[in-house]
Amino acid sequence: MPCRVAYAAVDDVGGAMRRVQRRQLLWQSLVGAGALALGPRALQSLAGPAPLVDLSGARRIATAVPAPPIISRAQWGANESLRRGAPDFAPLSRAIVHHTVTATNESDPTGRIRAIYEFHTGNRGWSDIAYNFVVDGAGRVYEGRRGASGAPDGEDGSGRGVIGAHAKGHNTGSVGIAMLGTYSDGRVVPTDAALDAVAAVVAWKFGPRGIDPRAPGALVGHRDVVATGCPGDGLYHRLPELRNRAQAGIVPPVLVPPPDDDGGLVEDLLDLVVDAPDLPLLGRL
Repeated sequence: MPCRVAYAAVDDVGGAMRRVQRRQLLWQSLVGAGALALGPRALQSLAGPAPLVDLSGARRIATAVPAPPIISRAQWGANESLRRGAPDFAPLSRAIVHHTVTATNESDPTGRIRAIYEFHTGNRGWSDIAYNFVVDGAGRVYEGRRGASGAPDGEDGSGRGVIGAHAKGHNTGSVGIAMLGTYSDGRVVPTDAALDAVAAVVAWKFGPRGIDPRAPGALVGHRDVVATGCPGDGLYHRLPELRNRAQAGIVPPVLVPPPDDDGGLVEDLLDLVVDAPDLPLLGRL
């Protein structure tokens, strides 16, 4: 299972970090002022670094990653009359990469996606296109299976992802990303633009959920979970690089120290000033 960090919804992570900075700066100011009042010897004994903030009870706050530009179903011309039933949703925990086994240098990607959609719903008998997202060689991202949030994000409005039909037995909890083309031959490799687009989708989905794409099982190829050659040697052998690209697009989680409960005049003063960002003592950090 992919590694996770504890996730908590916080309205202003930046505000929490500014509070820590203000607290550290205020402590240094208090130490400096007290040392000057006590004399040079006290100055030598107190002029050390500010005390470390106790992070033993800190929370790791995962941060959001902006969505890449997405071509919606309406924009690529999905015939919504082909879609059947109501979608199901589940919390996301991994990404599975595919190739579509179609023309690699696709001249009409929207037409190809419509054909895949029609094949999946007509020939396969599935309720919608199998993939959650499709990426073309130019790095454009297309909305796949329809969600219920009103946006082309493949979610239900509460952060759960729509369950696709891209990896039998492993659809629940996964986001299936298909790259247009055939990469069975290891000499045929995806474009940098396509890799960057897949990485952007993964970072967008993993970032706020605290999932590291480099963790075992987090970002895998279709062949890792089902007996198949997909996504082809040319794409599969780029997965380690893809994981690193995705991780590079994720903002590291923020450590937010727990509230101070041990009392004390200095502690009370620190809390009072740090929680009043407009006081002239420190200005606005």
